[in-house]
Amino acid sequence: MASFTPQEFYYHLRWRARGVQPGAHATRTPGNGADFAGYVPFMDNPDPRRLDLRASLRMIPRKFVVRSFFERGAIVVYALLDVSASMRFAGNAEKKRLLADITAAIAWSSTRHGDAFSLLACDDSVRQDLFMPPSARRGLAQELHGKVFNADIRPQSGALGLPHAIDLVRPSRSLVFLISDFHLDEGLLNKTLTAFSAHDVVPLVLWDSSEYRDLPEWGWARVRDMEGGGDRSIFLRSSLKREIEQRYLARKEELKKLCRRFGARAPFFIEDKFDAGLLTRHLLEAS
Repeated sequence: MASFTPQEFYYHLRWRARGVQPGAHATRTPGNGADFAGYVPFMDNPDPRRLDLRASLRMIPRKFVVRSFFERGAIVVYALLDVSASMRFAGNAEKKRLLADITAAIAWSSTRHGDAFSLLACDDSVRQDLFMPPSARRGLAQELHGKVFNADIRPQSGALGLPHAIDLVRPSRSLVFLISDFHLDEGLLNKTLTAFSAHDVVPLVLWDSSEYRDLPEWGWARVRDMEGGGDRSIFLRSSLKREIEQRYLARKEELKKLCRRFGARAPFFIEDKFDAGLLTRHLLEAS
């Protein structure tokens, strides 16, 4: 794991940060940044270097004004992981490794942006053993990759802890990457998105093509409910395969509508492999 190099992606906020730490994001805090805020009377900010004579001549009644600017600040970026039993699935890819790769990429990218990173993980409870408070220290991404990849994902566990992770999030608005396969109960997903509605939520949906696209056209298959723990045999045929594919396509549209309803960003679907460049495009186009 020591030689692991995280991927880097770029993100942009659609809102002004409230952080007091210097950073790369626009804020509403007056300061010495480069974001023009407007004009204020000279006596409110007696800085001759920012005196604007042309603007002063346009003022009625006449008065001297200076240019004011907003400061730029940092935020906390959270990775909220679903570590329920379904994340043990391995087909054309290993979801647990994908989870580790994406977590490391978020930590690496956020700290290089000048932001702090925090890790939250949940199964049926909030996993305190995987919690990482906000930090921007060097080597964090590589450390977290090993921590997530080696995490114990408990058999037959659900994801009931997801909405309760909000208790570990700072009140100021943050960027939250919600990473899951989203094979979640509708009520649980609603509770989770409601709990985090004050924040900027980016859903990252981990699917494996072997779950629905790479199924055989004909023959017996053994399937397992990884969270319920039950096994069953099904006889696959072309019509059933098409039905499974259609259900996944319908689920994709349902997730898009659900995210819009709760004010979250459009979900980003990751299948078999994580590509940071595609995530950058998704985040910047959505902004």
